[in-house]
Amino acid sequence: MFDLNLQNTLRKDRDKHISSEDLKDMIQAIFDQKEAIKSRVKSTLETPNNSYVNTLTFDALDLDKIFHIDSIKKLCINYRLRFLDTHLFKGEYPKELYSIIPNLENDHKIQLKDFKIMAPSKLFRLKTKEDPLLFVPIGNGYYYLVHKWGEDLKSYRKILVWPFKNINTLIFTSIILSLLSTAIGSAFFNDFSDTQLLVIFIFNIKTFVFVTFYLLFMMRKNFNESIWNSKYKN
Repeated sequence: MFDLNLQNTLRKDRDKHISSEDLKDMIQAIFDQKEAIKSRVKSTLETPNNSYVNTLTFDALDLDKIFHIDSIKKLCINYRLRFLDTHLFKGEYPKELYSIIPNLENDHKIQLKDFKIMAPSKLFRLKTKEDPLLFVPIGNGYYYLVHKWGEDLKSYRKILVWPFKNINTLIFTSIILSLLSTAIGSAFFNDFSDTQLLVIFIFNIKTFVFVTFYLLFMMRKNFNESIWNSKYKN
């Protein structure tokens, strides 16, 4: 008989100050406000960029999240990623992003615009789930990292896409593959002369280069250095 129900006690005290209808309206207003903020953020992400520079408050900046366009470009080329406007992004945004952006805006007393995102090509709606990073421009070629989500890229991705970095890396890869194939052939056929091995080596280079360029042409692909900030598929 001396047990105290804390929930009932809190409810009785609450009911003395606000009616159930007023409470319902207040809660509904909170949800409506959150939904309005979410809709605004979503609309901003879907709006094409317009060369806007976000003026952030210095004291509220996290210096670990500031990156220059040269560093972003280098990462994109090394890992074959794109750095494009968010209106081209076709992946799913995480739910927490719709809280992170308004909180960041409150910290800096600004409405953020012109978002850009770094991600693999397959996550963009390009003209003809891995590791997206969302940025906003803050001037002088610098970008501020707003949020990162998804799983980290595999470290060996850099090795896999390295041959497609530019024409030089592709030719170098073809030479290495030609050396390996020639060495394997020499191991199986010991009666090859040095001249014959040289001819085979040169033939292999021409074959690898031709096949690689032909496949790139047929698949309508381009080098990493050409596509990192291109909104076009090919």
